[in-house]
Order: sequence, then C-alpha cells, then structure tokens
Amino acid sequence: MSLPSQQLSLFDTPTMRLGGLGRAVKLALNRAARESKLSREELAQRAAALAEDAGVNLCPGGGLGLNTLNKWLDINAPGYMPSLMGLAVLCRVMGEAGPMAPVLEYLDLEAIGPEDKRYRDVGRAYLELKQARQGLKKAEDR
Repeated sequence: MSLPSQQLSLFDTPTMRLGGLGRAVKLALNRAARESKLSREELAQRAAALAEDAGVNLCPGGGLGLNTLNKWLDINAPGYMPSLMGLAVLCRVMGEAGPMAPVLEYLDLEAIGPEDKRYRDVGRAYLELKQARQGLKKAEDR
C-alpha cells in the first residue's frame, strides 16, 4: 500500500511528525490507561498473560512488568517506547485502539470501526448503483 501524497506545510514534515510520534503515542496510552477500569498492575499482568499465551515477548526479558509499563506510559522517558506488539497488546487489554491513532496519522491513515465501515460500504454500494443506473439509461437511449 502506498502512502497518499499531499502538500505539507513547512512545519508539517515527515521528520517533524516522526519526532512527535513517540510523545503522541505515550499521551494516548496514558489517556487510555487512565480511562481504563484496570489498575496499572492489572494492565501489566493481563498484557503479560496475553503475550505469553501468544508466545510473544513484549520485553527483552520476556513478560511485561509494572516498571516497564510505567516507563512506557511516562512521557518524560522517550527512550522507553512499547514495541508495535506491546502497543497492540495494551490496546487489546484496555479495549481501546486510540493509542494506535498517532501511528496511523503519521502515515496519513485512519482506522474505522464497524459502524463507519458499514456507512462506507453503503456509500460505495450507492455509488455503484448510481453508475449502473446511468449505464442502463445510456443503453436504453441507444
């Protein structure tokens, strides 16, 4: 899949956007963790259990501990970022995909949920029906 091309402003370059990506992910993770009904301890335990069941290491030592989770959530610790797998696991455990949004936005993409997907599909079907009707009308007028 190629990235859509668009004119960027002087202050909206891929380099500048990449520089702020880590902070944006951490802010979104913090928001999701704060709004989660789970404590940080529960988040770490559930994330570690999910990763272990899947045979995935979230950290060099294997499972995810509370100290590492706290570093991943600390916006003042830019050297500690969750891996893509870590981010995906945390999003799944919290039931919140919002922390993935900054990554998608960096790539000029966005995720849609089931309801938005349905509206997209209905809109696409409507346009296809409209084109088919126009084709039918042209064929009848010949």
